[in-house]
Amino acid sequence: MSLRDWLDRRAGGADRLYDRVVRPLDDAGLDRFRDALVADLRGRVLELGCGPGAAFAHYPPGVQVTALEPEPAFRAAAVARAALAPADITVLPGDAHDLPFDDACFDAVVAELALCSVARPDVVLAEVARVLRPGGELRLLEHVRHPSRPIARLQDALDPLWTAVEGRGCHLGRDTPGAVAEAGFTLESVAPVPMPPGAGWLFPIVTVRARRP
Repeated sequence: MSLRDWLDRRAGGADRLYDRVVRPLDDAGLDRFRDALVADLRGRVLELGCGPGAAFAHYPPGVQVTALEPEPAFRAAAVARAALAPADITVLPGDAHDLPFDDACFDAVVAELALCSVARPDVVLAEVARVLRPGGELRLLEHVRHPSRPIARLQDALDPLWTAVEGRGCHLGRDTPGAVAEAGFTLESVAPVPMPPGAGWLFPIVTVRARRP
């Protein structure tokens, strides 16, 4: 049993664990960055790895959101939150490596604290580019590789232990903005998110905005 599975049981489920771990960050200011990331979106939006639906309350009315979540416990919590959201949100099971959608059918794709855990970010980003319309937006809120080389090396050193105990594929130091650029997107902004003291050195979080050419 991984540490994450043990914590899930102690916390009463993956959705409650997520709330216990991430909600303090939201209360400390992360929630306003979720709002800024999605509040002005329009049209058809795809959210990858929506977890228990922490972003749902921030989507504006009139947006059609399709949210994918592979984990049943998170998905059940997301369905409940979707029913209370101002936007029209449909929650589905799905794998971001093989998106079950037509080409160029979304105006925007959103992921929050999700690309750290996918097995092949390059494959996921290729799928994102496929389902986005030309000029469509990719918006991310992700924890990433630290800009300081010594801390980035520490992330690398700790990553095998972290992924083993975390149990769901999360990696400490992925260069997600670099991966987005390598996938052919045009980067428009990469902005650091202020974190509570003690959290930002190992888990720096950024928002990323990019477009499909």
